[in-house]
Amino acid sequence: MADVFLKPTTLSDIDNIMTWVNDPEIAEYFASLGNITREQETEYLEKMLASANDRLFSIFVDGVYAGQCSLNQIHWPSRNARLFLVLKKKFHGRGLAREVIAAVLRIAFDELALNKVWLIVREKNEKGRHVYRKAGFETEGVLREEYRVKGKFVNMVRMAILEREYRQWYHQKPKEVRK
Repeated sequence: MADVFLKPTTLSDIDNIMTWVNDPEIAEYFASLGNITREQETEYLEKMLASANDRLFSIFVDGVYAGQCSLNQIHWPSRNARLFLVLKKKFHGRGLAREVIAAVLRIAFDELALNKVWLIVREKNEKGRHVYRKAGFETEGVLREEYRVKGKFVNMVRMAILEREYRQWYHQKPKEVRK
């Protein structure tokens, strides 16, 4: 079993991020495609790091940079956040996504005291949807023609996991002291 570690992202992680951000096989799953410059990515990263509603993490597997994940668009009154996850190609197919998801859900539910973590994934991305189902996420609905990619509209599936479902799925007891 691999050692998966999430480190809070800093600006010094920009070189690692640039190793996948323009990879067409990875970027194909994003809403917008294009050649992102280092300056553009740095500007975006600075904005995200300054946000009170986003938590970014660099993923390391056995000490090697493997990708990024984050809890975004945190809506504190409703205690929910959007999950983002990307692994570099060489880490695909190794069952690591579920370990990363478990680690980020621990942060979401134990440290941030969220009630719900949600995500959207392309309807045709069966492999991605399968990974999220195996991690405890349930389908909430289809967002019809949500994004336009390469001139075509694509449907997105919204999936989510609630804190109580997380506790059951991962056999975790709630922390006694919640903020």
